[in-house]
Amino acid sequence: MSLNDFPEMKELFEKLMAEKQELVAKAKPFRDEYNALHAQAEPLEVKMREAAKQFRAIEQPRMAEIDQQLSAIARSTGGKSLNG
Repeated sequence: MSLNDFPEMKELFEKLMAEKQELVAKAKPFRDEYNALHAQAEPLEVKMREAAKQFRAIEQPRMAEIDQQLSAIARSTGGKSLNG
């Protein structure tokens, strides 16, 4: 059995395939633009990950310990500000 054995299904199949191709063609300029932008952004993403790795290496784990201690102080003072 093939689609030729089901003329209504074949007609629907061909209609849907044509609509799909039309959508792909209509979206192509935007997909191309997206792909070009993605290619430009990729090197920046690599640099951003490296920068994040560097500042996290400096801040952690001490920053988390400081935040925990500050939270403990705030809880022990009933959440009152220590600034004045």
